[in-house]
Amino acid sequence: MTALGIDVGGTYTKWVTLEGDAVSGSGTVPTPPGPEETVKLAASLAPHAESIGIGLPGHVDRDTGTALFVPNPPGDWDGYPVGAQLRALTGLPVRVVNDARAFARAELELGAARGLADVLFAVLGTGVGGAVALAGAVLVGPRDNLGEIGHVTVSPWGPVCCCGNRGCVETFAGGPGIVRAFGSSRMNAVAAQVTAAEVAEAARAGDERAARAFDQAGWALGVALGDAAAFFGVGSAVVGGGVSGALDLMRSTLHTELARRRPLIGEVTVLPAVLGPMAGAIGAALYGRRSG
Repeated sequence: MTALGIDVGGTYTKWVTLEGDAVSGSGTVPTPPGPEETVKLAASLAPHAESIGIGLPGHVDRDTGTALFVPNPPGDWDGYPVGAQLRALTGLPVRVVNDARAFARAELELGAARGLADVLFAVLGTGVGGAVALAGAVLVGPRDNLGEIGHVTVSPWGPVCCCGNRGCVETFAGGPGIVRAFGSSRMNAVAAQVTAAEVAEAARAGDERAARAFDQAGWALGVALGDAAAFFGVGSAVVGGGVSGALDLMRSTLHTELARRRPLIGEVTVLPAVLGPMAGAIGAALYGRRSG
């Protein structure tokens, strides 16, 4: 059975086709300007697929396939009937899921968490997604919203987040947050012209401002994972997403924060994701295949 998985991001949209558990095709394109255009893109990728799973960076109604709160991609997604529209265009079974839960499903079944039962997940990209697996199952919640590690408050008076809160992990450990921290002592015009990957390159070249931006990101992620470990009693975490390539630059403050809380939460092992940038699309395909 050929399963198509699509991972819609704030900046890029990734897709894979799965034959069994093997990736038989993949690609990355800029995220289209709105949900209608994204659905048309998804339909164009499905001529040989037998099922479709699509992961969105926000909350969804899995039963109806409707986007409920999807703030980062371009366009107005809230209330858009993604599943119904994609089924109408393709005639295929469609599952609409949260992208972080899709990432977690992929890493749990085929990646870094394979063989583990209880795991925390964090996905660092334009935003910061999160998920929790207990007893080998990824937890969902009524809006596919359980495990939002990226929206744990680490600084109540911090930057405004897209969710309406202040000081979420996402505002420090997401790509734009890292760029903002790097540019806070520079002209805003300069900060707007760089990417998180370029900040990482600067940090590795010895730029102290860049290093501090990643120290702050690691601290914020450590606070969130520590809170989640205290709440769920979980001792393993998998970190992935586009920004996780700089996880090495965050590890010092991340581990310091977790170590500070070790008497309560015990040892928390932080593992890098192994499925790479296509993990979310792979997980979406796995979910979509279950609908066929």
